[in-house]
Amino acid sequence: MSTRRFYIYTWGCQMNEHKSEGMAGVLARAGYLPADDPAHADVVLFNTCMVREKPVHKIISEAGVIAQLKEKNPTLLLGVGGCAAQALKEQLFRKSPAIDFVFGSANISQIPELIEQARARRALGKPGWVMAVDKIPDKIEDLPFLRASRFQAKVTITEGCSNFCSFCIVPYTTGLLRSRLPGDILAEVSELAAQGYKEVQLLGQNVDSYGKDLKDPNITFANLLRALTEIPIPRIRFTSSHPQDITDDVIALFGEENNICEHVHMAVQSGSDKVLADMRRGYTTEQFLQIVKALQERGVNVTTDIIVGFPTETEEDFQETVDLVKRARFGGAFIFKYSPRPGTIAYYKYRDTVPDEEKQRRLEILLALQKQITDEENRKCVGQTVEVLVEGPARHPGFLMGKTRDNRTVVFEGSSDLIGELVHVTITEGSVAGLAGQTSSGLYTFAGQGPAKMKPTRSVQAKLV
Repeated sequence: MSTRRFYIYTWGCQMNEHKSEGMAGVLARAGYLPADDPAHADVVLFNTCMVREKPVHKIISEAGVIAQLKEKNPTLLLGVGGCAAQALKEQLFRKSPAIDFVFGSANISQIPELIEQARARRALGKPGWVMAVDKIPDKIEDLPFLRASRFQAKVTITEGCSNFCSFCIVPYTTGLLRSRLPGDILAEVSELAAQGYKEVQLLGQNVDSYGKDLKDPNITFANLLRALTEIPIPRIRFTSSHPQDITDDVIALFGEENNICEHVHMAVQSGSDKVLADMRRGYTTEQFLQIVKALQERGVNVTTDIIVGFPTETEEDFQETVDLVKRARFGGAFIFKYSPRPGTIAYYKYRDTVPDEEKQRRLEILLALQKQITDEENRKCVGQTVEVLVEGPARHPGFLMGKTRDNRTVVFEGSSDLIGELVHVTITEGSVAGLAGQTSSGLYTFAGQGPAKMKPTRSVQAKLV
């Protein structure tokens, strides 16, 4: 019998990406190999997200694509996991007949068993319709990870969240805060360092809450980070931070020489104190800006998330958000229109009264403002020589892209043998698209628009589309 293959679609955050590595590891342990295309797979998995409404619609749309593949390959199975599976359960079968099995956030290790159950039902001419969605456990599931990179690794330190922001579905789909023991985290990162990994990203819905559920005053996120600085791995990143929970001890670590990268992603969500209170965020705009100032004074690039069109957001509230963005000068921002999520506090407490066209207007205003700020902040990097972890090829042949310690994208000329290595690049240009730079071998520029144009000079030049 030929080796069976799998293909995984992933929606959502870095934690979902890491969960997909766990799904891949479980299937690899069962003898499956990755497929390069869903058309070549025996099993397709959807690892889903429920944070916003659009990804849920995308699930059903993509299930229709898989249904077409099933017409050519009747033995192909489709399984759905992640947050949507945890929340919607058997409703997914009614939304798309192409779905054969559904598995919850605590049932990833059961995927091979569910595949066989669905396959047996299909052999009898029945729909797959196999489901395993258990209650979220008290501990994080231990999975074998098939990592997507040989030099960058994701490491979960917490799952779940106990903050219950009024708009957020996360506590309902991922459970309350659960922290891994520090010894387990340190052992995993030490092993990754021994394997030659250059960068580890610590993951949690709210990393700053790490340890609060363990009831030991010595187990804190700051103490975990300090312990990780003793491990010989060049880079430690983390995401995401919460303004309510980040501490002075964590901020102080950025003022020291260590392997903690100078980037913090910390969602502000709104610049209006009234809206923040309605969102149950637990801080004011001035408190948030004080944290941003303390981080930026230590050379930290702060990025954020913002929601526009929350039900209680007036035009005055929105203008306060515009003002906050101007004052904070984020390195980047993910900006979204409010999407009511069934089951959340806001869904039952507030009517979604802001028209979609008004949400779109506010979104476009903030996007334009943030693009201007990102462009200006990136231009300030010109002339600096920065450390870059080379992640892969850039859009144009002969060029590479990577990330600085503060999480800015850099494009420069180089050969593929540099992928996975740390190199020093002198920044020659900054724009909203990122940074362009040169090593001793060449130069990349962002000038202009349109197709790339190469000039056969000593320092290769190009235009970014």
